[in-house]
Amino acid sequence: MKIKKLDELQLIKRGNIFKHCLFAIIGLLLLYIAMIELDIVFLSHSNTLILMIIFVVSMFCIEMIHYEIYPLSEKRQRFAYLFAGLFGTAAIIASIYEMVSGAMGFIENDMLSDAGAGVLMGSLFLAILLAYVCKLISNKKKSEAES
Repeated sequence: MKIKKLDELQLIKRGNIFKHCLFAIIGLLLLYIAMIELDIVFLSHSNTLILMIIFVVSMFCIEMIHYEIYPLSEKRQRFAYLFAGLFGTAAIIASIYEMVSGAMGFIENDMLSDAGAGVLMGSLFLAILLAYVCKLISNKKKSEAES
């Protein structure tokens, strides 16, 4: 797999994206520690950590899409975005199926259930695909307006 050479401006933008993700994960971890110290519990420990990671990954992908930085190539990364969207859709459908079948609710024992967390995780993955589709539509409108 050949990695595309990025120009200086793209490298600076990518560095800023990494910085935003670092600050986001630090902020989320500090918020989580504060919530633990105050005995505020909305999610199980494992679901909270997984949601933090998926939030930062989706934020990273959406910013990369926004700035049109494709280190591999747009065609190759398109498959990653499609996979993320399909995975998110499957996670949402599976979680909703669990809730509808009565096996689990969205909220149980005053906490977000695993099915509820699955809906949130799937939504974050689906947001990556939606951001890519919106960027494609925006670029198409720009090119039509310029011609």
